[in-house]
Amino acid sequence: MALFPDGRTFVIILIAGLFGGFVRGYSGFGFALAAMPILTIVLSPATAVPAVFPLECAIGLLTLPAERANVDLSVLKWLALGAIVGTPVGMMVLALVPAELMRLVLGLAVALATFRAWRREREAVAKSPTNLASIGFLSGCLNGGTAMSGSPVIVSLLGSNMPVLKARATLIAFIAMSASFGIVLSASHGAYSPGIWLVSVAMAPAAVVGCALGLFTFSHAPRRVYRSLSLSLLAAAMTIAIATVSLAVLRKIGFQQ
Repeated sequence: MALFPDGRTFVIILIAGLFGGFVRGYSGFGFALAAMPILTIVLSPATAVPAVFPLECAIGLLTLPAERANVDLSVLKWLALGAIVGTPVGMMVLALVPAELMRLVLGLAVALATFRAWRREREAVAKSPTNLASIGFLSGCLNGGTAMSGSPVIVSLLGSNMPVLKARATLIAFIAMSASFGIVLSASHGAYSPGIWLVSVAMAPAAVVGCALGLFTFSHAPRRVYRSLSLSLLAAAMTIAIATVSLAVLRKIGFQQ
């Protein structure tokens, strides 16, 4: 990409940062889930994926100290182990499979899982190491392949009877770790060019404003609406993802004809 984006691209980058920051500030997750579908309107996945990792990681590191007392370490350690293995697998898949197909499958899968989590009664978190590591592995694959990390973990925790503060804090810690893995692996593959760093820097002010608005909303909204509102935000992000990918596919078909 050009080192300095044009006006339309810059505005969309800011919108992505603002929306992603708000979702992240309120729910404790979802910066990349919310920002990536908007970013890929004007940027290629190869540019957008590494660009969101530094902001996802920075927001997590800034918010985690206030949340660490509520982190469920017995859940987090197995999720993280699975993600460590899954993230490089996702990056390898990204090199082989069209990114549009990956995002479309992700969007449909998360939309279905979100619907199920919304409809069913809350269940206890399945804390067996195998189950947690499997969920972490799948999230890691999505992290490496699309930067849209954590959706299986998000749906699992929000669909459980885990207390709101503990679920939110565990999600914050897990997604910060996932973004850190993504940064290290992306850097090791030479993914960070000046243009990609420019996208991250351009998004940062909007992400800060959005995150502050999200945190304000979380601190003033009733805790009983957290689960439903967070799932609504996740569903909105996935709807944007599916619509964006569908439009991209239709444009390709139109060009080929």
